Amino acid sequence: MVDCGGSQQLIFNDLWGKALLDYHQGIHQVPLVLHTSFGSPETVPLDIFFRDKTQLSDLEVFALDLCRGNILDIGAGAGCHSSILQESGHFITALEISPGACQVMRQRGIRRVVEGSIFEFKEKKYQTALMMMNGLGIAGTLNGLADLLDCVFSRLTPSGQILADSSDVKYIFLDPPASETSYYGELEYSYEYSDERGPAFPWLFVDMDRLKSEALKVGLQVQILFEEEDQYLARITR
Repeated sequence: MVDCGGSQQLIFNDLWGKALLDYHQGIHQVPLVLHTSFGSPETVPLDIFFRDKTQLSDLEVFALDLCRGNILDIGAGAGCHSSILQESGHFITALEISPGACQVMRQRGIRRVVEGSIFEFKEKKYQTALMMMNGLGIAGTLNGLADLLDCVFSRLTPSGQILADSSDVKYIFLDPPASETSYYGELEYSYEYSDERGPAFPWLFVDMDRLKSEALKVGLQVQILFEEEDQYLARITR
């Protein structure tokens, strides 16, 4: 499981962005390794961040087809989805905290790239916020999810929508942790690249029922549009 694009912490040590930039420039020999709090390290297949529409999953294709109006791609990574939407004629803003990833997107011809966090981004003109490849993970913890949703929706028009996918990761545990103070979808990652290990950062995977209950706390509703094994696509509206 490596769908955890950019992180709020990566700005301090942008190993993920460096790996994307090297890959884009043809340096494919150095592996990007993802260390996790739940299992053995995994090698991240960097080509997944450079796919075209023919290589997307059915869930992703469905999500892109639902995009409307001005679109804010949050945690845009190397611009996989932004590039496809731009080629289709959409007005797209690619928001990404990783400097290296932003450099890649500019080199790929994405016209509007903004480097920064959604929590610092102030524009309020979008009809669609796109948060793909487990983009809700930016929340870090379940306690941070409602605040993230409220923040994202404040950048949308009143009739706007958030399109986001996530996963119920209960399957990775033989016995999911049962705790009143922590949620089993609160994981921790760190990247290793070119003999350098980055700092650990939290990442959230949220099941459908928890997403619905957290959204309700800030006056939002969740519609599940697509399910694919353990992964699902949600539309979140006021």
